[in-house]
Amino acid sequence: MNPLVRAAIAAYGTLAPNRAAHWFEKVLLTPRPVRSNSAPKPVAPALAWRLPYGGGDLAGATYDPDWSGEVAPTALLLHGWGGSSASLGAFVDPLVEAGYRVLTCDLPAHGRSDGQRTNIIEAAGAVLEIGRGFGPFAAIVTHSFGGPVAALAITRGLVADRVAMLAPPRSIPALSFPIAAAIGLPRRTADLMFRRFAQRLGFAWKDIETDHMVRRLGAPLLVIHDEEDPKVPWSHGAQIARAAPAGRLLTTNGLGHRDVLTDPGVVQHVLLFVTNGRLDAERRIA
Repeated sequence: MNPLVRAAIAAYGTLAPNRAAHWFEKVLLTPRPVRSNSAPKPVAPALAWRLPYGGGDLAGATYDPDWSGEVAPTALLLHGWGGSSASLGAFVDPLVEAGYRVLTCDLPAHGRSDGQRTNIIEAAGAVLEIGRGFGPFAAIVTHSFGGPVAALAITRGLVADRVAMLAPPRSIPALSFPIAAAIGLPRRTADLMFRRFAQRLGFAWKDIETDHMVRRLGAPLLVIHDEEDPKVPWSHGAQIARAAPAGRLLTTNGLGHRDVLTDPGVVQHVLLFVTNGRLDAERRIA
């Protein structure tokens, strides 16, 4: 960042902390689309849908296996911050071929869904609404921000038999404070923002830390995290996996934060977990 801009933000945060905190909140809650991770486009035919939520619509699609008989079990795919339903495209066809109806969605203010800003509370509410329309779920597969979103929705009644989280953050503030420091915003101003935000929405940050929420998770949990992840440190995923009553951690190397979404080995491990419930001991892959 330009040193002059950083100095200006530091001065703004010091001299006008209330306004600076409001500005920082808007910055954090406005998703910026991330670069494509070259996820393959599913071959399975998709049925697009829109679902009213809040003041707008959520957008998504369902992919159904080509079979007759009982309704197929449903697997929900949840993308990360700045991502979209296309981010987890590599998982769609393998799950459909295994006999699952696959449900993808764009969280609020992402992809084709309505909105300009969102947060974990609103996103979890959206997932609950999707669950009412399409659930219960045999499995949920998440990336990054989608992990705590799913965990919060589950604590509020969403049903899932198995949960797989790729590169999940343990704490949203823990990832946000370094952003504040990088742009020059004083720590006390960032603290003010998080405190006011939680008070306004009526929750405590400690209650929605992912490792705290999964302690009550009845479903098996698989966490896959790269030890060189530059966005969400590997330690976050490790803490989440070890906090869950039936959690396992698979560690990758060299995939970073985004390539875990397209690596064939990762896709295969998730597929085995979803279809067979296989949970190996903590180990390394890729």
